Amino acid sequence: MSKKLTNTKGWTGHDAAQWMAVAHMSGKRGVKGMCLKTCRLAWQIPAKYPSAIVAWNNTPKKHKFSDPMKAPQGATHFWKGGKFGHVAIQSDKPGYVWTTDLPVKDTIGKIYYTGVTDAWGSKYLGWTTQLNGVDLNV
Repeated sequence: MSKKLTNTKGWTGHDAAQWMAVAHMSGKRGVKGMCLKTCRLAWQIPAKYPSAIVAWNNTPKKHKFSDPMKAPQGATHFWKGGKFGHVAIQSDKPGYVWTTDLPVKDTIGKIYYTGVTDAWGSKYLGWTTQLNGVDLNV
């Protein structure tokens, strides 16, 4: 029997979204191309996969959902595009996500989820209740 993984701080979706909000307000930089790492840090979970698209592809189907308007705060949203894909965290407002590199490169910003597709042409894949094999407390 395998041990169920949980985030080390026992954080909730609210906590992860709040971490992103604080990073945004503090003007955090150095996040260019680091969407997966940034989302991991917000959730306080370890590294496992090398990119957002690999993390999505390794997420079990039972943890994947398609309607972005139903994502709970802290859920992770994924897009396919470029070599590495993209991941962002659901904010407190339906349809809005905390993301890296949008609307300004190398910063954390809050945008409507379609902004990733509009800016980069990436295809929206869906949202999850798991990241890097860790069940998210959303």
